[in-house]
Amino acid sequence: MKSDDRDWIVAIPVDELLEKQKHVVRHNGRQIAVFATDDGFFACNNRCPHQGYPLVEGSVDRDCMLTCNWHNWKFDLHDGRNLYGGDRLRTYPVVVREGKLHLDVTEEPFADRYATALSNLRSAVHDNSYDRIARELGRVQAMGGSLTEAVRRSILWSYQHLEYGWTHAYAGVADWLALSDEHVGDSELQLICHLESVGHIADDIRLRPTFPYAEDSSPYTSDEFLKAVEDQHEPRALELLNGALGGGLHFADLELDLATAALRHYNDFGHTLIYLSKISSLIERLGVEVEKPLLQSYVRGLIYTTREDLIPEFRGYATALSHWQNGNSKSDVGLFDKIVDSGINGALEATVSASRQSPERLFDTLLAVNSSHRLHFDLSYQNHVDKQIADNSSWLSFTHSITFANAVRALCTKYPELWPKGLLQMACFAGRNHRYVQQNQGTKQWLVDDSKEFYAESLYGLFDHGCEEFIVSVHLLKTLLAAETESQVASESTQRLLTAAMNRFLHSPLKRKHVRRTARQAMRFVADGE
Repeated sequence: MKSDDRDWIVAIPVDELLEKQKHVVRHNGRQIAVFATDDGFFACNNRCPHQGYPLVEGSVDRDCMLTCNWHNWKFDLHDGRNLYGGDRLRTYPVVVREGKLHLDVTEEPFADRYATALSNLRSAVHDNSYDRIARELGRVQAMGGSLTEAVRRSILWSYQHLEYGWTHAYAGVADWLALSDEHVGDSELQLICHLESVGHIADDIRLRPTFPYAEDSSPYTSDEFLKAVEDQHEPRALELLNGALGGGLHFADLELDLATAALRHYNDFGHTLIYLSKISSLIERLGVEVEKPLLQSYVRGLIYTTREDLIPEFRGYATALSHWQNGNSKSDVGLFDKIVDSGINGALEATVSASRQSPERLFDTLLAVNSSHRLHFDLSYQNHVDKQIADNSSWLSFTHSITFANAVRALCTKYPELWPKGLLQMACFAGRNHRYVQQNQGTKQWLVDDSKEFYAESLYGLFDHGCEEFIVSVHLLKTLLAAETESQVASESTQRLLTAAMNRFLHSPLKRKHVRRTARQAMRFVADGE
């Protein structure tokens, strides 16, 4: 019956409930548990919000605390509050009329339900509860709310918890959303993409306090900004960034300066440029509201990033860059063979010697070299227990050469003046990885006949990737998307190497925890008197 625009239903005669003490009411596909207690009658969803156990099989104490007997979650029947800080239990108003218990099953307005779901999602992100995140996103989706808004909120909730700036999580969001856009209309696959996005963010900020960003601002100039980044002066760099944004500039106006800063050094094995290449798509997808959080956290990352070109192994990079215009070869005959068999300095010298050819052609050669190295990765380095720390290399390390190449082509095509740095840093990858390959191993079994089908099937497989660590699943995703993109524009020979390398990577063991190696290296370190 209807009363005051509320939707009341008859649940059960009061005498029957008093005799049974608890009962399940079924209404329009939902189950509602009703209880008779010393404090009155109560009604709630019968499914425990944890994992769906029927709460009518639970226990109610004298304080009207309902315990789910499966995992011991406890709820206050007065308001549905969860004593464990997890999902709140929905309760229903009850009244007794003419000897019967009536329940108010009125659906709350969309705005209220949506706000509640987003509030609960924030709590789930804070608790890093993957299952709860999935349920709240599922509720948002079921009620017709925006999953994109949920991801946007997650960035706004999280960016001040990133002590050292950007992580793989935000880069992963860009790629998961791109994959989601390829499956419009498939609610399950789209939910997975958004779940992985928010879940990775939650995992990266778990138990972390906030690290606020400086909000002072100064008029922006490119020279001052680049100097602040070079000096690793976060307050000054953020002050200038804030001045730029406050003065009406946007990411598109700052992209060249950010790319210049990212390529000024061989930064963090390419991560800063890889991350930069994701920002524009995130802003386009999530709106200008995330622009400042993304840029502030990115600039913080620029400040703290490692600079490998300053260590002895890569110091030849600066010399090679200064000689970029001194190359005297317009042909790439034999260039692949020169680089693929060279260490860092040899790769840099060979790349400089070919610097008069078109950057796009040189890029293709360097991409082929890095793909070949991935195809021939010596798994003994991943599995060793007796080598030095410098020899700790794994599949994930090798993936960066491909995602970095993808970022180089995108940004250097847009800003051609950056090609020398981008190409030489690709040469750094090639020279570094050369020591970890075994060129004489057989690779025919990894060749792929239909690359389009291969990438489609591989990307689809990510919807049930089975990786416990987000860092692994995001590397699978970003490398697949980068390789798919590059395979569409690469020469035929490079495309075959690249796709074969991806095939081997996806079907090879990936050892993530090195117990004995870690212990032995620690013992050696301590024995050396450190």
